[in-house]
Amino acid sequence: MAHVLKSHILCIILSIAAMVSLFALHAKAEVKGPVVIVSSYNPGEERMKTNINRFCERYIAQGGNASNIKVENLNCGILAEAIEWQDNLWKLLGKYYVDGQKPSMIVLLGNEASTAYFSITRREIKETPVVVGIRSNNIVRLPKDKNIDIKTWSPKSYNLTKDFKDYKIIGGYVYNLDIEANLELLHRLYPDRDSIVFLSDNTIGGITLRAHFLQTMKNHPHYKITCIDGREHSFQEVNNTIHELKGKKAILLGTWRMDNTETLTLANTVVALGNSNKELPAISLTGTGLSDNEANNWSIGGYIPDYHNVGAELANDVIKYEKTRLAPKLHMLSNSYKFDYKKLQEFNIRIEQIPENHVMLNEPESVLKTHQTEILIALGIFLFLVTALTVSLHFLILSKKLEKKLIERGHELEAARDNAEKANAMKSAFIANMSHEIRTPLNAIVGFSQLLTEPEIPLSNEEKVEYGGYIKVNSDTLLNLVNDILQISKMDAKSWVFNIVDADMVEICMTAVESARVNLSPEVSIITKLPDHPVPVQTDVLRLLQALSNLLSNAKKFTEHGTITVAIEETTSIEEIRISVTDTGCGIPADKAEYVFQRFKQIDSFKQGTGLGLPITRSIIENLGGRIWLDTEYHNGARFIFSHPIRQKT
Repeated sequence: MAHVLKSHILCIILSIAAMVSLFALHAKAEVKGPVVIVSSYNPGEERMKTNINRFCERYIAQGGNASNIKVENLNCGILAEAIEWQDNLWKLLGKYYVDGQKPSMIVLLGNEASTAYFSITRREIKETPVVVGIRSNNIVRLPKDKNIDIKTWSPKSYNLTKDFKDYKIIGGYVYNLDIEANLELLHRLYPDRDSIVFLSDNTIGGITLRAHFLQTMKNHPHYKITCIDGREHSFQEVNNTIHELKGKKAILLGTWRMDNTETLTLANTVVALGNSNKELPAISLTGTGLSDNEANNWSIGGYIPDYHNVGAELANDVIKYEKTRLAPKLHMLSNSYKFDYKKLQEFNIRIEQIPENHVMLNEPESVLKTHQTEILIALGIFLFLVTALTVSLHFLILSKKLEKKLIERGHELEAARDNAEKANAMKSAFIANMSHEIRTPLNAIVGFSQLLTEPEIPLSNEEKVEYGGYIKVNSDTLLNLVNDILQISKMDAKSWVFNIVDADMVEICMTAVESARVNLSPEVSIITKLPDHPVPVQTDVLRLLQALSNLLSNAKKFTEHGTITVAIEETTSIEEIRISVTDTGCGIPADKAEYVFQRFKQIDSFKQGTGLGLPITRSIIENLGGRIWLDTEYHNGARFIFSHPIRQKT
């Protein structure tokens, strides 16, 4: 009997040992596959690069194998391509599902990659462990119908933590866009508002947030809802719509990076939208219109996720699962109430009205509170000295006060007279120049329009096309004239806003050259002498492109045959670079080197132009910390050179 019992125990022990061995072998086999990181767009973009680098550093530090990490770029572009993202993602991942192999883990970074992933219903995808980062908890599924119009697509909102139990989500860090909390904040600050305007842009993030918003608002039927969708409108149309909003309305800011022109909007367009209707209170759901720079703020505040790079945390989840096969939960980033101090003052909102646990942005430091004792002592000494001086110098001040006032009044009158004379002269010159410049294209437009609309004058199709072309050319001339006048007015009012970013001067020069090659005479060619490597600078890309375009436009205008050369010149300075635009045209006399930079001054009055391009260019270059001049030693045409600092002074 004892012998039989011992045999049974031995069998049980051997069975357990076999099961443990099989489990270990199974676990080891699963880890053999690569960890595939899928980036929604260029992995070299700053935020994406930082997250990938931190993931790799933490993964390797925790014992992971660097060669086991593979990075794939889904290369998502405009929203119109969204219907292709599922197929594109499977093309990237399919090569890892060959001969029974599969990735040990998939790491999804960004809205686009995770939206495409959870739109795929293949068994292989659902069975692969996955972690998610750089996106919200709310998600949509891409349409199966390839013919659907993305501009009118209205998908259902899903929740990553609840609606994808059939996928193997083993961890991740996502943020929660808490619409309910922001509605409560809106009601707290503006209990009388009965209408909500929701702003979203032409991105998958904008569509996702819009779907989440519409689903949430089903629980709030007492609000009237208006959606301003960037898929349907341009920035200017959105700006006009917001300007016309009246009544007891408030706006919830979703995302705003791209309008229906499918080009990335600039950050200061958010400021422009806010300035178009300063009576309309704005609450931010995502942080749009709210930053540490009060000049870029539109929103009063909001309940906003505490965004941060999550690459290292994602690596922790992957390592934990590989070592223990225990799946961490899908983590939610924390949220905080954030408010802009200046906006609260503009809308007469008291500190007592907002939640206690909040972050206040752009609040000025209280010098009185910080240095109260020193200020009181200094104030006492100052008052004593002022009193003593007042008593001792009273009569001296009285005797000289009248004399000083008379002298100052005389200077003020002289200055006022000089300013009035200058203003009158500038006004006369402006009217004279504009009457001439505007009349010329208008006469052409009116004349050819009359020819086209006169029934008694028979015209061939070729003549109609030719006359239409003349109308188009003169319309463009008139539009360029108006744009130049607007630029000059902004320059005089000192209202130019420069958006300084890190950029590549070689890329900027190439962009300007490619634009200038449009409508280029066959007898003229544009060549470049640029380094093969990037030349990093800090600049306003759009303003600098405008300056280069003005120089290239002048070169094209005065060069009938030959070449136009754009070059980055060699210089011994380590603080600046020099760029030249050289042509083989008619040239500019040396004694006109400064004359051409004056307003409305032209060397050849028979050439079209306002004489404003070079003054605008000089103002742009000088505002960017450089200078521009005509190379008077070059005699084969005209050669303009300007300098540009490597780094902008703070």
